[in-house]
Amino acid sequence: MSDVATTVTPGHALGADAWDRLLLAQPEGNLLQSWSWGELQSRFGWSIERLVVADGRHGLCSLQRTTTLVPGGAVYYVPRGPTVVESARIQVLDTLERRARAGGGLVIRIEPNARVGDEWPAFFEGRGFIQGKPVQPIATQLLSIDLDPEALKASFKPKTRYNLNLAERKGVKVSGSKDVATFARLASDTAKRQGIHLPGVAYYQAALDLFAPKDAVRLYLAEHEGDMLAGIMVFRFGKIAYYLFGGSTDRKRELMPNYLLHWQAMLDFRALGCDTYDWWGIPEEPAPDHPWFGLYRFKTGFGGETVRYLGLYEHVLRPGPFGIERRLQQLKARIRPPILR
Repeated sequence: MSDVATTVTPGHALGADAWDRLLLAQPEGNLLQSWSWGELQSRFGWSIERLVVADGRHGLCSLQRTTTLVPGGAVYYVPRGPTVVESARIQVLDTLERRARAGGGLVIRIEPNARVGDEWPAFFEGRGFIQGKPVQPIATQLLSIDLDPEALKASFKPKTRYNLNLAERKGVKVSGSKDVATFARLASDTAKRQGIHLPGVAYYQAALDLFAPKDAVRLYLAEHEGDMLAGIMVFRFGKIAYYLFGGSTDRKRELMPNYLLHWQAMLDFRALGCDTYDWWGIPEEPAPDHPWFGLYRFKTGFGGETVRYLGLYEHVLRPGPFGIERRLQQLKARIRPPILR
């Protein structure tokens, strides 16, 4: 633990560019801690607080809060953060607890952008945190895309290369688009088939409005002879491209449009300076009969490295009201499965 004094100050005054620069100066900087992502969440019910921790260097923490269905209660949630130097971790946790208690918080939930083996669990356990149910994917596939296109394609598994070439031969066309309504319909089709909940057109439109001015998001649609088959939405933060949302119809699935969609995204984001393609979630070593096995096989077919995260830790501040909130959330989950992202 460092002896250097640290200070914690509000981060809103920095502005978007300075905040993101500080965030990207740390290796754990992640899209979900970026300024634009916070602004996106603020349009859909979250109250955003940003903190800057300084100890001669800079560590960052972005705290996102939403008011729950329990009157007077709030859940504090830090997704893929805090991004902070190790010497300031305890102070950040203590600061978050003070602010959460002052704001009527029921629970603090933190999901660091840290892999299995990191020292975060020791910090959490020393401050009353326990392991909770993850919100973000517990594992993902990271693919290096800083290769020339031929070498990149050659790194894919043979079946993936075959399906990619098949889509091209059969005349599937992929283009960048701003047609959020069509994309939302495709995503809705997927959500119905898989029994999950995905955002609606307003969310996707807001994401484009916030990220597109910096060329930090691309929406792609795949069509064949006038039939819209599939679409994906990919974000960029620093040198990482993040595949967050996608959708497809059941029509002409044999044309393999999703392979061509992601191939085009990889080429475009490589040209923008990205060196990594984050698939944003895979099942952990699923058996062939697992409902997500097909998704696992698709994403890992492009190669890359499987990364496992620590997961979510939570600190219950008010056990009574929190118990009510948890039961309500469990009831909501039975009625409508949560958004994956």
